Amino acid sequence: MKFSASFSGGKDSTLAIKRMLDQGNDLVALIVSTKKGEDISWTHSIDKKYYEEVANLLACQVLFTESGPDNYEYLFEEALKSSKDLGAQACIFGDIDIQDHLNWNKARCKRVGLECIHPLEYEDRQAILEEFLKTGLEARIVKVNKDLLEEDLVGRILDRDLVENFETNKSIDACGENGEYHTRVEVWSIEKYLKKL
Repeated sequence: MKFSASFSGGKDSTLAIKRMLDQGNDLVALIVSTKKGEDISWTHSIDKKYYEEVANLLACQVLFTESGPDNYEYLFEEALKSSKDLGAQACIFGDIDIQDHLNWNKARCKRVGLECIHPLEYEDRQAILEEFLKTGLEARIVKVNKDLLEEDLVGRILDRDLVENFETNKSIDACGENGEYHTRVEVWSIEKYLKKL
């Protein structure tokens, strides 16, 4: 199957891509929600150059939405259409179980005639984090919700010690599903573990 991926640069969307590639599917495009007039992504605030490097490694296109709050949904659908023009039959997302997010993704795909796939849907947090650590991919924390986590976590690598800390912290979701923290998977590790041969 040819597919596109809504890609934040974080661990969950990267793991979702890895699973699809491991099953023999073909990634044709990364869809990146970027802010209009800025060279950074929504939520993770990662610069566009990062996504271009990842797309180059994965031998696919990168589609930036360049959207504001008023046209975010419309331009995301336009990016989905562009990925369909590249041959995508489905779009995948790294969301786990926030129902509003799952529903939004499904509605966008339905509007443009793409299958919507959530490879991590409803899975156990500990299992997801364990699987990610075993991939060899390296994720660095780039943002935290300062009401829930210490700001000095920014820049830290998501390793086993930190994962165990998150799993025992009952005030947060261990995967950061509610925006407790955001990660960026390092380019070198994508090159090593996901680059197309």
